[in-house]
Amino acid sequence: MTPDLYAAWLTAGNNLQPVGAWTVGHWTGLVALAVAAAALWVVWWSIHDDTRRADRNDRIAARRAARFEERPEPAEPGSNEDDLLICLQILAATDTARKED
Repeated sequence: MTPDLYAAWLTAGNNLQPVGAWTVGHWTGLVALAVAAAALWVVWWSIHDDTRRADRNDRIAARRAARFEERPEPAEPGSNEDDLLICLQILAATDTARKED
């Protein structure tokens, strides 16, 4: 038994005619509702968009890095003898603990 597609199409068309008539009659309100929804989405997106803030922070950091100001040079590596002695003591203690296990 094959379905009668033409009868189904006519039935759906008859059932959808009131919806189409209502849509045509209220199109201005539907357009206003769509515009308001789009505006609310834009406002929500602008508040919750973290990438925009990250891009702005990146631009600020790039401007600061590109300035021609004197910057302090970092210290020479290994110039602090006290830190070197502490590191050597920690290394010796860990080696001793490994040998005991």
